Amino acid sequence: MSIVEAFWKPQEDIEEVKKEKSLATPIIYLLIAGILTAISAPIFTYSMSSIRSAVYASGSVGSMLSAGPGVAAILGFLMVFLGGLLGGLYYMLVMRALKTESDYFAGVATIAHTAMPASLGFLILSVLSLLPMVGIIIGAIISLIFFALSAGTLYNATREFFETDMITAFVGVSAFALSMVVIIYLFTFSMMTTLMTSLPTMPSMP
Repeated sequence: MSIVEAFWKPQEDIEEVKKEKSLATPIIYLLIAGILTAISAPIFTYSMSSIRSAVYASGSVGSMLSAGPGVAAILGFLMVFLGGLLGGLYYMLVMRALKTESDYFAGVATIAHTAMPASLGFLILSVLSLLPMVGIIIGAIISLIFFALSAGTLYNATREFFETDMITAFVGVSAFALSMVVIIYLFTFSMMTTLMTSLPTMPSMP
């Protein structure tokens, strides 16, 4: 196990973890990714709330769109750690439906290796977003490298841990990604609906 390789050279680390076949390693990776996200989320929330407060000078919108740092940290950690453990189970079921040699280790290991570079990219984006004007742009450009690496890792890890061919791995990744997009969309839609209904209504003109 090499944490540095998991961030920057995930393919080499995937081969090592596959040989070890120990569930403890991907759980440690999920913990690390969760901690990084817990650090990043409050920073990014603060940065975005500062931008929003400049756009929405009056209180209600800005206060609703900004969460406290403690809440953001806890939610960020739980989303990555518990989401990784549950996501690994779900991914195992997806790949099992495709008739692959799937087990819980393969699912969690795939999600954990995917989360590592993504969490580092999110941390870089969050820290650089504190810089005025150009920080968010530079952060987005740099973090895109890690997000792209994370996307490639999802495919490679699927192919290696589930010991399947390229086409089946592609189908599995596509099915998993599509279902995650639907879940995120439904969650976002419900949150936006709740937010809009809680906003004060404008008085009608006489």
